[in-house]
Amino acid sequence: MKQQIIDSLNNPENLEKIYRSNKQEFSKIFGEISEEHNSDLVRFWKIRLTPQPESVFSGFTKRDLLIVILLSLISGFLVKLPEIFSQLQHEFFFKRDLAIIIFNGLILYTFWQNRIFDKLKIIIYSLSIFILVLFVNLLPNSQSDSVNLVLIHIPLLLWCLFGLSFVSFDSQNTPKRIEFIRFNGELLIMTGLILLAGGLMTGITLGLFTAIQLDIKTFYFHYIVLTGVVVAPIVSYFLIRLFPTITSKIAPVIATIFTPLVLVTLLVYLISMLFSESKILEDRNLLILFNAMLIAVMAIIVFSVTELDKSTENKIPVLILLILAGLAIIINSIALVAIVTRVADGLTPNRTVVLASNILIFTNLILLTKDLYLSYFRNKPLETLEHTVAKYLSIYFGYTIIVIFVLPFIFGFK
Repeated sequence: MKQQIIDSLNNPENLEKIYRSNKQEFSKIFGEISEEHNSDLVRFWKIRLTPQPESVFSGFTKRDLLIVILLSLISGFLVKLPEIFSQLQHEFFFKRDLAIIIFNGLILYTFWQNRIFDKLKIIIYSLSIFILVLFVNLLPNSQSDSVNLVLIHIPLLLWCLFGLSFVSFDSQNTPKRIEFIRFNGELLIMTGLILLAGGLMTGITLGLFTAIQLDIKTFYFHYIVLTGVVVAPIVSYFLIRLFPTITSKIAPVIATIFTPLVLVTLLVYLISMLFSESKILEDRNLLILFNAMLIAVMAIIVFSVTELDKSTENKIPVLILLILAGLAIIINSIALVAIVTRVADGLTPNRTVVLASNILIFTNLILLTKDLYLSYFRNKPLETLEHTVAKYLSIYFGYTIIVIFVLPFIFGFK
């Protein structure tokens, strides 16, 4: 290895390959020979391989922690409004305002992280949230399909606003959009770990108090669990920024493991469906589950695309994603046939939204499949895939606005 390193001191690509083959041995040998050679590349590797003393609070500032605590307290207070004001119905409040409270905390913390102190941007965001809260809470309190669709799409709209704040309202910045998609995976992982730890602590705490015959379930769930669920994303965001290497290493591993598993599951499911007696064209509940599965598969493909290792020549992950995207297109085609069959009996809010969302996903899948095909068979750069994913976010944003602010009026809130 020593001779290989010396021969590659002017070849960055080879040096990287040698390093990846055995990082520990490379670090040891490079330390021995770095004093004998002097070049920009050698100095770079010397800095790269020098171990950095890591403190638990490296990158930590008291002001960051103060902002996290402040936003957590505000979010915790807002989620307890039905307890403070008895005229607020719990179910009504949580269905309409819980997502707004959670995402508002995330967005405000993003403002702080990105140092967005522009008064105009703050005013525009404040007005947007105020209008959204007003609109959502003035919707009829009924079992209207169009109203329920609004409530279902509110988190998606807020996620788009979260994305806008993440890219500092520079909607044309494609690299930042890609970073946002990748960050969502890290945020989900960290939030999941925190909630998992919180669930374990809840079980132990309730068990301990039950052992001494004290029933604290009602209090604990109302004041601790609910508040914890609301503030968990904010704390997760803070921890990701504090320890950036933790989740950034976990996310690609999860994508690598789960993508093949999803592919196998989907393939087995499609084959099983051929021999099943269930009729997706007639069963409304089966069609809903079918669409939920399609959305989940689409999310996995998009997330996996952003986690692909572009520095490796191994194209197996690209091939797996290509096959998975192809299967997703087949699923989407079946769903579209079923939806069009139902739409023939007349348009309803549900049928309109399901049809529109499936067409959007179908188009997105076609574009991704084309890029995956070109990447695998024609050696097209993987960055093109990411650009396709990033640019399509604007279409989903526009679709969400239409569903929330236009669709209910078209169908008369029915």
